[in-house]
Amino acid sequence: MKARLMLPLLVLALGGLGLGGCAPEVVRRPTQLTPLPDQPGRTIEIVENASIRVGPGYQRVIGRGSIWTRVGRSAEGEVFKPVDRVFTVEGAHIHEAYLVLDGDRVVGFYLPVERAFSPVPGGAETRLSMRRRQP
Repeated sequence: MKARLMLPLLVLALGGLGLGGCAPEVVRRPTQLTPLPDQPGRTIEIVENASIRVGPGYQRVIGRGSIWTRVGRSAEGEVFKPVDRVFTVEGAHIHEAYLVLDGDRVVGFYLPVERAFSPVPGGAETRLSMRRRQP
């Protein structure tokens, strides 16, 4: 008899675990990217790996030695696109992403397909150890 009463509770618990496993959407809002004029943008080289929180349970590493070129500016900061690679962030879906910096501080990501800005969750402050290079 006890097993019969436990079965509905077990089904509910397992169902709750399944729903809890669904990834949340990447938080984003529309933004305007102002591209650089037709002159080469400056680049940055990442000197040390930096782990950045993207959302609940998700982190991305900005890899040591990676090169990023400035492609423009948004209201949130300078926008840098990776050179020779694609960088992504993920939640329920995977999004191509560029870094948005305020000085050496990562404030979020520019999502070029969506033309949107995704802030670093909780206003976390991640500073990049980088070397700026002029063209």
